[in-house]
Amino acid sequence: MIARIRGLAPTSQLVLALGVAVVIGAVVTLAPGTLNVATLLACLAVLAAVAVLTQWLWQNHRGTDWSNAFTDPHPPRGTDPRVNRLAARVDAAVAGDAVAQTELHDQLRTLAEDRLRSRHGIVLDGGPDHTERARAALGADLTAYLTNPPTTRLDHARVAGYLTTLEEL
Repeated sequence: MIARIRGLAPTSQLVLALGVAVVIGAVVTLAPGTLNVATLLACLAVLAAVAVLTQWLWQNHRGTDWSNAFTDPHPPRGTDPRVNRLAARVDAAVAGDAVAQTELHDQLRTLAEDRLRSRHGIVLDGGPDHTERARAALGADLTAYLTNPPTTRLDHARVAGYLTTLEEL
């Protein structure tokens, strides 16, 4: 709720706070027991509290800093969970897991398509001209692997070679 209020423009925050104050004041004043001076003072106190809250929100309108001074902001190399998942997927694919082989193939194909498109203007399935240019950039073995469904089991050396080729694009 506070995040949504902070997302509003400053003038919208002020209008919202004033609206809440008016509604609270109207409810308290229109209640049957509000003829008492103490109740009117309580209403003014609530109105003042809302005004202070509005002023505080207005002045402190910035994102929350979730940094933790007790941990290293730069984790050691190799602790990225995405890399760990990829390594586990490669190990499973090399061991013969068909699902992992398909996932690894899809991931390598996506990476190759992104690299070819962004750096060379080549679309992997863009026709014979694009296929020849992809073969020249990737090599015949990697192009054949990426354009066909995975049929053979990869070994670590082949995966490492494919990744090196993709890194060098």
